[in-house]
Amino acid sequence: MTETASRDTCLTQKHQCPCGDDQCYIDEEAYEDDEFTEQFGPAEPSFLPGIPRTFGTTKIIPPPYVGQSFQNDDEALEYYSNFARNSGFLVRRERSKGNPEHPLGVYKRELVCHRAGPPLPVKSGEENASKRVRKKKPSRCRCDAQMVIKKNVTAGATHWVVVNFSNVHNHELLDRNNLQFSPGYRYISAVDRERILALAKGGCNVNLILRALEMDKGVKPGELTFTEKDVKNFLQASVSINPENEGSELLKSCKFMKEKNPDFRYEFTSVEANKLEHIAWSYVGSVRAYTVFGDVVFFDTSYRLHAYNRPVGVWFGIDNNGYIIFFGCAVLLDEKPDSYRWALQAFLHLMDGKYPQTMLTDFHIGLKDAVMTEFPHTKHAFSLWHIMSKLPSWFSVLLDAQYEKFKAEFCRVRDLETREEFEHEWDQMVTEYGLNSDRHISLLFVHRSYWAVPYLRSWFFGGLLATGDLSVKSFFRGFVNSQTRLKDFVEQVGVAVDFQNQAGEEATTRQNHQNFQIKTCLPLEEHTSTILTHYAFEMFQKEIMTSTQYAVFETSRDTYLVRHHLSSDGGHTVSCLPSNEEVSCSCKGFECSGILCRHVLRVLSLKNCFLVPEKYLLHRWRRESSLFPKSSGYNYRTQALRSLASIIIQESSITKDRFEYVQWHLSRLLNHIRDMPAADEATLDLELSSTFDATVDVVPARTVTRGRPRKLKGLTKTAKEMQAM
Repeated sequence: MTETASRDTCLTQKHQCPCGDDQCYIDEEAYEDDEFTEQFGPAEPSFLPGIPRTFGTTKIIPPPYVGQSFQNDDEALEYYSNFARNSGFLVRRERSKGNPEHPLGVYKRELVCHRAGPPLPVKSGEENASKRVRKKKPSRCRCDAQMVIKKNVTAGATHWVVVNFSNVHNHELLDRNNLQFSPGYRYISAVDRERILALAKGGCNVNLILRALEMDKGVKPGELTFTEKDVKNFLQASVSINPENEGSELLKSCKFMKEKNPDFRYEFTSVEANKLEHIAWSYVGSVRAYTVFGDVVFFDTSYRLHAYNRPVGVWFGIDNNGYIIFFGCAVLLDEKPDSYRWALQAFLHLMDGKYPQTMLTDFHIGLKDAVMTEFPHTKHAFSLWHIMSKLPSWFSVLLDAQYEKFKAEFCRVRDLETREEFEHEWDQMVTEYGLNSDRHISLLFVHRSYWAVPYLRSWFFGGLLATGDLSVKSFFRGFVNSQTRLKDFVEQVGVAVDFQNQAGEEATTRQNHQNFQIKTCLPLEEHTSTILTHYAFEMFQKEIMTSTQYAVFETSRDTYLVRHHLSSDGGHTVSCLPSNEEVSCSCKGFECSGILCRHVLRVLSLKNCFLVPEKYLLHRWRRESSLFPKSSGYNYRTQALRSLASIIIQESSITKDRFEYVQWHLSRLLNHIRDMPAADEATLDLELSSTFDATVDVVPARTVTRGRPRKLKGLTKTAKEMQAM
C-alpha cells in the first residue's frame, strides 16, 4: 500500500506548548480535522477539512458507501485505508483510467484488498537453483473486496465519488493488533521522531529508545507503530546528513537561481564562518501575487525539518478564486523571538515594504511578540484551527468523559456575538467544568482578543481564519518528502509553486467559460454575477438567498433592525444612507469577508436598490484581479484552448446531434486554421516568467475546480462566426 504523503514528508509538526512549560507539549497529529469547521463569515468551499487519520487509534470508521464524496482521490484512499485497518486488511491501488492528456486527467481509480488479483507467478527452478527459496502460500487469492471511485465535475467543483463498494472477502482477515507490523501501517510520527532524536543525542541506544517510548505511551513491548529496524533506519538517515554542508549548499542554490533569474529574491544571515543561520526567499510570481492579495497573510510556523532540527515558516494568502497562494518561505535556526523577528523583517523586505492588513499565525507567544514589534499596525490573530488542535492535549485527559461536551460549549462561546456575552459565558463555562485554576484556560482567556470571534469581527480574513494544517500539507504534497535534502528544498518549493500557479491559471481560464446560475432573479444578484469571480459570487449568492428569510423593522431614519423571521428578539442593526451609497451592519460580515452580509442585502432589496455600490465590490474579489488574465504567450494560449476543448467535449458528447454538429464545424475550423501563417509575423511572444528558467514537468492538478460548460447556444454562435469568415 502506498503510504500517505503526510507520513512521508520531511516537514513535521512541532509540539511546543505556548504555556512555556518544558514538560507540556501538544500532540496536534491526534487532532481530528473534521472536528472543526469555520462558523464565522461566509462558507469557504475550498477549505473543507479532510478525512482524519486514525493510525494508532481505535476509532471506528464506518464503511464507505456508493455515492460518498471526497475532495480528492488521496482523501478517498486515506479513508478506505483507515476502514481497512479497522477491518483487518490492507489496501493497494489497482487500475486507473485517464492520463494527463485527458480533459479530466485521471478520472477513475480502483482501490482493492491487498489479496485481490490472481497469484503472482513463481520463479522458475533455474532461477532458484543457486539459492534455497522458502515455499510460501501466495498472498493474492482473487479477493473481490474493493472500492471504485470516479471523478465528478458538477457546478464548477471537482469531487471523487464512490461508484462501487464491496466488502466481501474470500480469506481470513488479519488481527487488528498485528496490522501495525505490516509495512503499510508502520510509521514514526513527528512526535516520536523528535523524541528519538533527543534520546539518541543523550546517548541512548535503540533498545533504550524503544523502552522509553513504550513507557511514555503506556503500551506493552511490541505495541508501538514501528519496529527496532525502523528506528535504526531513521537514525541512520539522520546521521548521514551534515547540516552545515547542507546549509552552504542551500545558499549556493539560491545564488545560482538568482543568477539565472534576477527577479528571484532571497535574504539570509550567516554566523561562525559562513554557517547558515536564517534564510527566506520568494519568487517573482509570488511577489506579484502579494501586491494584489497581500491584504491578509497566514504565516504558518507549525512545521520543521526534523532531520535538521530547523523550523520552517511559510507565508500564504488567498486569491480571488479562493485558492491558497504562496508568498514566501523561511528556514530558521530556532524558534526564539529574535529568529521570528528576522523572518518578518526579511518578508517585509522581499515584499517591497508592504505591510499586510491582517496576519494569522499559530498560538505562539514568541511569534506574537515578534509580530507586535515588527508589524505594529497589522491586526494579528491566531488561527482557529491551531487553537482547536490544542484542546485535546490540554483538556481531554483532565475532563475525561466531559471533554466532548466541553468542546461543544467552547465552540459556542467562541462564536458569540458580543464581547460582553463572550466574557459572561466564558466565566460560566470555566466554573461549570472546574477549570478556574487551570493554566491553559487562563492562557486562552488572556489572549482572547487573538482568537475569540467577537474580538475579530471587524477585521478582514478572506476565509483564512480557520485554515491551518490542511493548506500546508496539500501545498507540499508530492514535492517535499523524507528524501528531500535541505540543499534541494528551495528548488522543490519552487516546483510546488509552479504547480499551484498552473492549477490557478487553469481554474481562471475555465471560469471565463462558466455560466452563473441566477437563483433569486434579484437585480443585485444579476449585477454581481457580471463582476465577481465564481468563488466570490458563490459567497454573495449564499448571502442573498438567505436574506429572503429576514424581516426588516425601521427603528429610525436610515436605521433598521434585521432579524430572522422565526426570531422574536435580537437581530442586527443596519445603517443605510442611499445618498452617500454607504451601508453598514453590526454583524461586521463585510469587514470580515469582503462580501455584503444578508442583513444589508435585505435592506437594499427593500429600498429598491438594483445595483451593489462599487465600493462594496472589492477589487480583490473581481475577475479582473486574476493573476493570469492578460498573458498572450504560448503557455497561456495552450491552457486556454485545452480548457475550452474540455468544455466542448463535455457538451457535445451528450447527444448524437450535438456530436455531429460540433464535429462538422470543427473539421471546417481545422482546415481554416491550417491555411493561416504558422508563426507570428510582427512580434515575438513574451512568456510570463515561471519560478525557474528550467523546464518543469507538471501534471494537471487533481483538486482544480473545473467549470461548467457553455450552453449549445454559445457554441452555435461561435460556429456561425467562423462560417462567415
